[in-house]
Amino acid sequence: MNPNRLNLVVVICHDLGQHLGCYGVPGIRSPHIDAFAEFGIRFARSFCTAPQCSPSRAALWTGRFPHANGVVGLTHAGFANDLNPGEIHLAQVLRAAGYDTHLFGLQHEARVPERCGHEHIHGTGTCAKVADHFVSFLGSRTDTRPFFAQIGFAEPHRPFPHDDVDALPPDAVSVPAYMPDIPEVREDLSEMEASIASADRAFGRIVEAVRSSPGADNTIVIFTTDHGIPFVHAKMTPYDPGIEVALIMSVPGAAKGIVRKEMITNVDVMPTLLELLGIPIPGNLHGRSFAALFREGDYTPNDAVFAEKTYHTYYDPMRCIRTDRWKLIANFENAPWQETSPDYFNNAKSYVEVSKALNVPYSVQYHVPYELFDLDADPYEKSNLADSPDHRAIRDGLIVRLRNWMRDTGDPLLDGPMAQAAYTNRMADFKRMN
Repeated sequence: MNPNRLNLVVVICHDLGQHLGCYGVPGIRSPHIDAFAEFGIRFARSFCTAPQCSPSRAALWTGRFPHANGVVGLTHAGFANDLNPGEIHLAQVLRAAGYDTHLFGLQHEARVPERCGHEHIHGTGTCAKVADHFVSFLGSRTDTRPFFAQIGFAEPHRPFPHDDVDALPPDAVSVPAYMPDIPEVREDLSEMEASIASADRAFGRIVEAVRSSPGADNTIVIFTTDHGIPFVHAKMTPYDPGIEVALIMSVPGAAKGIVRKEMITNVDVMPTLLELLGIPIPGNLHGRSFAALFREGDYTPNDAVFAEKTYHTYYDPMRCIRTDRWKLIANFENAPWQETSPDYFNNAKSYVEVSKALNVPYSVQYHVPYELFDLDADPYEKSNLADSPDHRAIRDGLIVRLRNWMRDTGDPLLDGPMAQAAYTNRMADFKRMN
């Protein structure tokens, strides 16, 4: 083992997207995250590979797309999805390389936290409690091995917990341009903003603990999230507000206060970290390392990123390709245009009220086969050009690229409908009955 190997701290939030001051959103109380961006490198065009919690996280931690790693939907409760037996989590790779590996707080990429391979699993709870656990660990640590800390905050997932922060008045928050400005949206945004402020406080304590520790100059710190905010046209959709994610990294020896504009996807994170840590990169990863960006080396940027959704609360298979200018979404089922939860008060109030406010005509309440957007002219993805004769060549070219990506990464959707673990488990039980 290399005794000079860097430590690694990764903090991941729930349902945050890029809804932060440092990403240009006004009125957000995120001073610690914003200050961290000034200290590190902020990736302005960072994307996840799935606009839902478990599939995105599984892609982040394995460097492989959800349709390949097995987590095609949620892992908890009756959804029952899990990493395929042969999938290797970053914690397992680092543990095998001699790292002292720790999980603090939430993980949502496996059925049980033990599957992820950490040597030590600490408590869960509010972001403040999770930060307490990490600060205590770092202050009392005597192990001389390099360490990896995966730190998961539940915030700001609905119902937007914020015990240590008061919410701002609803009229003090800004409403994103892709949503209607109605009272229910403002009320939810106000609660979410307070939950972000709570997570920001906890993150500030984690950063301060690292900077005060003996290994401060030998530790990579990362702040990221799984997918976009839990509102219409964002979470559970492959529109940019659903797949844009914060990614801010502080790497010893790298430049500080830099904003990178290359398109990064979260399957790129694992190979990047392994290269930075001097650990061999498995040959089956789908992502590409961008470690060269920290040392101004040669790097060929992604000319496209890909994202997918198969299940959230129901089967809604879609795949998308995003280039610098164009977004193509292929919808493979006639599912509703916007997924919502049946839990109105805790999980769906603004979704339902937005749907009522928009009064979407019945003829477009379900997915069309293709959606094509010119992101230069239409950044909020409102004008579908898929049926425009003037854009037919662009659409068809992107369809071919998307299909080739599905083929090259072994997407089973090409061969027919995909079942999630809920179906597999329930059918097996059903067949056992005599």
